[in-house]
Amino acid sequence: MNKNLGRFSRNASEEIRLLLREVHGELHVELRAYGRSARHGGAYSPEPEAILVPVRVLSDLCRVLEETHDRLLKERLVDVPSLTNVVSIAAIDPITLQRVEPPDPLPDTPSERRVAANLPIECHLLSAPDSWPSQPLPEQVTGEIRVLGSGGAHVWLPEQFPVCSTLAVFMRIGELIFRGQAEVVEAASHPKGGNYRHSLRWISLSPHAKAALSKVIDAAA
Repeated sequence: MNKNLGRFSRNASEEIRLLLREVHGELHVELRAYGRSARHGGAYSPEPEAILVPVRVLSDLCRVLEETHDRLLKERLVDVPSLTNVVSIAAIDPITLQRVEPPDPLPDTPSERRVAANLPIECHLLSAPDSWPSQPLPEQVTGEIRVLGSGGAHVWLPEQFPVCSTLAVFMRIGELIFRGQAEVVEAASHPKGGNYRHSLRWISLSPHAKAALSKVIDAAA
């Protein structure tokens, strides 16, 4: 089994690619560097060595990397994810959110807490269903959360993402960085005001992200 999972740029001439592979009967995620080769007309070619991570320990690796990233953020050794606008919510100040009318119930359990708000976000496409038509999807967009809940959110984005897509959602609230993964469970077929409404379901929230959600929801309740 060989399945491409994604890629990211390391510098102007190299990128890291992730591949799902079966090695000795066990699934692994392969991380391999690809560099532009003059011998191949400037096309990317793989480096001979790679890192293989067993899928069974992937959650542990992600946890350690996330903790490392949060620590480096606090020490200002890595850049904060860029946003078109930054929402500043000081810990000692009252939080004022602009209320809007929620369009529909969020796709979650009846006990879920949710609030209406206007919060700028940045979304990165992690995966899309294989059944989606061949037109390319943007890897990164900025948009707005208008309904925020502990189990999901309604977001307005300038591009339409198909149902079952997975997005990485970034938001800064004061000094706290919100970072989580969400699955698209519903997407409007037509834009309104130049943006498509999407219903998201959180599928991966760190303790820091849960704390950010709780803080905003408590303040706006």
